[in-house]
Amino acid sequence: MSDFPTLDRRGFLAATAATALMMPFGAYAATPRKGGELRIAMAGGSSDNSLDPRAFTQQVQRVIGVAVCNQLVEILPDGQLVPELAESWESSDAVNWVLRIRKDVPFHNGKILDAEDVVYSINLHRGEGSTSGAKSLFDAIVEVSASDTHEVTLKLGGANAEFMHTFADYHAMVVPAGFEDWSNLIGTGGYVLEDFVPGVRATLNRNPDYWKSDRAYVERVVLTVTNDATARLSALQSGSADIINQLDRKVAPFIMRSDALELVRSPGAVHWTFICAFNAEPTNDNHVRQALKYGCDRQAMLDVVMGGLGSLGNDHPISPDSQYYNGALEQRHFDPDRAKYHLKEAGLDELSLELYTSEAALPEAVSLSEVYQSKAGGAGINLQVVRRPADGYWTDTWMKRPFTVSSWLNRPVDQTFSLIYGTGSSWNESYWSNARFDALLAEGKGTLDFEKRKEIYGELQAILHDEGPSVIPVFADFLDARSTRIKGFEPSSVSDLSGDRVIERVWIED
Repeated sequence: MSDFPTLDRRGFLAATAATALMMPFGAYAATPRKGGELRIAMAGGSSDNSLDPRAFTQQVQRVIGVAVCNQLVEILPDGQLVPELAESWESSDAVNWVLRIRKDVPFHNGKILDAEDVVYSINLHRGEGSTSGAKSLFDAIVEVSASDTHEVTLKLGGANAEFMHTFADYHAMVVPAGFEDWSNLIGTGGYVLEDFVPGVRATLNRNPDYWKSDRAYVERVVLTVTNDATARLSALQSGSADIINQLDRKVAPFIMRSDALELVRSPGAVHWTFICAFNAEPTNDNHVRQALKYGCDRQAMLDVVMGGLGSLGNDHPISPDSQYYNGALEQRHFDPDRAKYHLKEAGLDELSLELYTSEAALPEAVSLSEVYQSKAGGAGINLQVVRRPADGYWTDTWMKRPFTVSSWLNRPVDQTFSLIYGTGSSWNESYWSNARFDALLAEGKGTLDFEKRKEIYGELQAILHDEGPSVIPVFADFLDARSTRIKGFEPSSVSDLSGDRVIERVWIED
């Protein structure tokens, strides 16, 4: 895949950040054009999708969610956390927080946003009865109340210096107090939902009363769920779609050579993982998990499947570009002898295991699994790749089989540790539990000194590297593609499709 320019990863990140800051709103800010219909062909939707933010698992839900609703805070493409519906916030001890809510912001039904709406939206995700995927994040709040018409006061169970990032989680949409009609989602966002057919399509119209004057340029949006990569590319090439996500990496060079199309590359925005269930045999044995880690040829996955568009993972979820990254850990490589040693320690001469995979997790999931299978045999590990359909994978297979594929977007470090590995988290996909890990995580969240917090988070990475349930071979760059008539499409460190916010950020030039 030599068609890609040679640029080291940190150099690429610096260049991308500079482009994100200078190009779209520097080069285009004076000329955004209102109007037109934006057509998006998207992977990441299925027939069991709901627009209840508590149930968000896939990108179609997220993209619709942030088009219809706003959040208290927003993460810009360069990673900066900025106010959205929370105009400002303050805390002197990282336990007690005061949020001042923006005034004169109308919901689509005409109601004006106030503190009670924010409290209701927060409480959807916390408490014993909550079904939210972000429950473990919001249960950190022990008290929350509307202390004034446009002021929310909350208290945490322990100090968390980075707690405001919680409100950028993709579940954290703000809806009117008492709202329950999730099939007809309303919010304060730039677009009003016209219709939504799960796993098929969504249609949205521009909100004429949107409180942001510099967003939501397109008049109408038609989003079509297109999980097949070839069909998405065909839609873009034929002009029936203006934007597609999850571009097949094999065709990226073609897009880069096209005069009518453009590649949009979001660096290191996701890590891919093979989940070893902690509550099932044989993956509850750490020697088996270690064997699976050493039996994974991650360099082959990076080179063959990803065309070098990413970086090596080291079996913990913190990317090499994070300020908290523990670079002192030995980089794990394919080592058949060490894999066999761990199998022997587990009392096994060889290991036979089904690996459940699906394009629902990522477009390259099947290819990654097949590379894993082809290499692991030399380490005494016989993997049987079981391909599942994208529709229903997250409800029928994920968290229900001993060895499965998953993927995670970049999140703040404390959220990543809490959601994926915290004991009792509803999204602890491996059911892993480690008392020392939980204690260190609580300590790290409450540590206001950055260097001390970095040391603690480094130790958490070491625990996951040596004992954890995840084989994390690579951090992947997300690839979208757009027609050149689409302007203002910024790559984001959060995820693809401009951190899910592509609908309100772009405009059309014919």
